Order: sequence, then C-alpha cells, then structure tokens
Amino acid sequence: MCIRFLSKIIFFFVFFTLLLGCDKQESEIDDVPVDFYININDPIYRDLRVVGNSATVIGGHAGIVVYRHTQDEFLAFDRLCPFERKVSCRLKPTDDDLYYRCTCCDTPYLLLEGIGQSENDKSFPGTNKFLKQYRTYYDGVGRLRITN
Repeated sequence: MCIRFLSKIIFFFVFFTLLLGCDKQESEIDDVPVDFYININDPIYRDLRVVGNSATVIGGHAGIVVYRHTQDEFLAFDRLCPFERKVSCRLKPTDDDLYYRCTCCDTPYLLLEGIGQSENDKSFPGTNKFLKQYRTYYDGVGRLRITN
C-alpha cells in the first residue's frame, strides 16, 4: 500500500513538472492542412540551394515562406501576420532574407525565431507574436517535405 501511494505521488510530481516545464511558444493562428513536397533542384526554388536564402510557396493561410537555415535544416512559416490575421496582410521579404515584414502593420519577423521584432527601440503591433511554423523534412538530395 505504501509503495503504491508513493509511486502515485512520484507519477503526479513528474507529470506536473513536465507539464509546467513545457514553455514552447505557439502561434495563435489556427491549423490548416499542410502536407506537400518541393524539389529544391527545381529552377523555381533555386534560391533554396544556398544557406541563408528563402523562397515562398503556395500553401497554408497566405502562402508559406521557406528559409534554408543550414545545409540540412529548413524552416517554414505561414505568411499570414499573427497580429492582423487577414489574408490580405501577408509577410513580404525584406532586403535581408532573415526578415519578412507585414504589409499592414509593418512588423518585422525574424525567420530564425519566427517572432515579431522591435526595431530601433520602436515596438510594432506584432512584436513578440509568433508566426505559424510548419515542420520540414529534408532528404539531403533535393526533396523537402513541409507539413503540420
């Protein structure tokens, strides 16, 4: 009886520690089904052959921006602004492929973190809002899967 009681206490302690320890930030944008492949060897995705470059693809709520973070790692985010939440308020690329900016509220979003940024001590409406991120799987040869 004592061992059973003790094991329950340990279980609940571990459960609540894990539950409270999960601090992953989530986007406030609803899920839509996303599951497709692109071939980065295709000429329309040639920018993705180079680390640090990005490209936009059709999908998600307002299109998806794909960023090549390392040789084997890609990041994918919905182009829908998490502050405005209107399809007409898409993220557009800046001169620096690390940032995309909302066409409505002008918030710059850092693709490495998927979060709205402040700029020169100026805060924007979407500052600290998270973009909707999609999972990516790269086969190392050219085929990239983007999915929920």
